[in-house]
Amino acid sequence: MKKSLLLISSVAILSNAFAQQQIPNASFEDWDDEGTAIMEPTHWSSLKTADAQASLAPEVLSQSEGRTGMHSVLLEVKSVFGISANGIMTTGRIHADLNPENGYVYTDVTDPRWNMPFTDRPDSLVGWIKYEPKDGDNGKVEVLLHKGTEAQIPKNQATLDNTIATARFDIETTYTEWTRFSTPFTYESQEDPEYILFAVAAGDSTVSNNGTKLWIDDLELIYNEDISVNDLAQQNNDIHLYGMKGFLYFDVENNVNMKYNVIDALGRNIQKGKVNSQVPFNHSSGIYFIQVSSKQGVFTKKVYIQQ
Repeated sequence: MKKSLLLISSVAILSNAFAQQQIPNASFEDWDDEGTAIMEPTHWSSLKTADAQASLAPEVLSQSEGRTGMHSVLLEVKSVFGISANGIMTTGRIHADLNPENGYVYTDVTDPRWNMPFTDRPDSLVGWIKYEPKDGDNGKVEVLLHKGTEAQIPKNQATLDNTIATARFDIETTYTEWTRFSTPFTYESQEDPEYILFAVAAGDSTVSNNGTKLWIDDLELIYNEDISVNDLAQQNNDIHLYGMKGFLYFDVENNVNMKYNVIDALGRNIQKGKVNSQVPFNHSSGIYFIQVSSKQGVFTKKVYIQQ
C-alpha cells in the first residue's frame, strides 16, 4: 500500500529539483502495517490489497533479509483451492481473479494508494534478484511508463494508446546468489510520462508453479548522463558480441550455461537460446538489445545488426 498523495507528490517534486526521479522505497526498507496480515512495502501493493477476493489470497509476499540494508521482498507462488496464486507486486493495484488469465495490475489515478506519479525518461532499469523456479517456471520484472487515466499490465487497448515506454526482464535461470540484472526502456512516444507501473512476478502469468520463489532488492533507474545500456555491457570485459548476415556472434570465455535473449526496438522478445560462438539470426537489419545471463550476472548490450 502507498502513503498519502502529499508524500508521493513531495517525493516527485524533490526528485525533479535535485536529480532524475527514482522509485520510492526501491530498496524495500520501509513497510506499512508491519506485524499484520496486510504488511506490504511502502509504495507497493500485492494480492493482500487486491481489488477483489483479497481475503482468499495466500501470503505470497513477505519480508526477507536484504542484499543491502535490512530488508528485501520475497515473492512466492502458493496454492489456494487447488489454484496457484502467483507471487506478484506492483506500484499500482492488482485485479485478482480465480482464473489467472483474467488477472492484471493497473494504475488507478483516482486513488493515490494505487498509482505512482512519474515524469522522467530513464534509459534502463537495474536491480538485484535471487530466483528458485519450480518445474521450469519463469518470472518477470515489467515496467510501463504511461500517460492518461488508464493503463494495465498485460496491456489493453487503452494502455496501447497511453504507452510512453516499456521495459521487461524475463527471469528464466536459477540464481542462488544475489545477481544484478539490467533491462532497457523502449520508447514509443516523444511525450513525457505521467505515471510508472511495475509488475514483478515470481511465476509465469497464467501457469505459475507452487513453490517458485523470487527475492528482489535495490531497484534503480539509470539515465543517459549516468550510464547507458552500452556502458553496462562494457563493464564485463569477458563478453563481446555482434551480428551480421544472418548470425549472432558471441566471443565469450567459458560460455557453459550462458543464455541470451534478443529484444527488438518495440520491446518484443524475438529470440532466445543458449550462447554459442555463432547463432542463426533470421531477422531484419536494425537496433536490438541482447541480454546475456550466467551465474555471474546479467547484462544488456544495444547492437546494430546489418543483414
